[in-house]
Amino acid sequence: MKRELGITEARKQFASIIDEVKYRGDNYVILKRGEPAAAIVPMDVYKRWQKERERLFDVIREIQEQNQGADPDEVMAEVLQAQREIRRERAE
Repeated sequence: MKRELGITEARKQFASIIDEVKYRGDNYVILKRGEPAAAIVPMDVYKRWQKERERLFDVIREIQEQNQGADPDEVMAEVLQAQREIRRERAE
């Protein structure tokens, strides 16, 4: 379950928020002055995000190596294509 909570209330409930995230898989968005400022998510979600981010950077590095001296616009097009593919895989 996703919940939004102001920073003052989050501070008061921090221990129970951590328990709900860890044991129930809840997600929290912490608001500061009514605007989203941070998210608290289960570790498996965070680790998955890290892994996906690293995969994206690996693809970018690979494209850069394969296209040294190439037109930057062409390289950017390939990077964007790789990004779309990763997002499509993630959605499946």
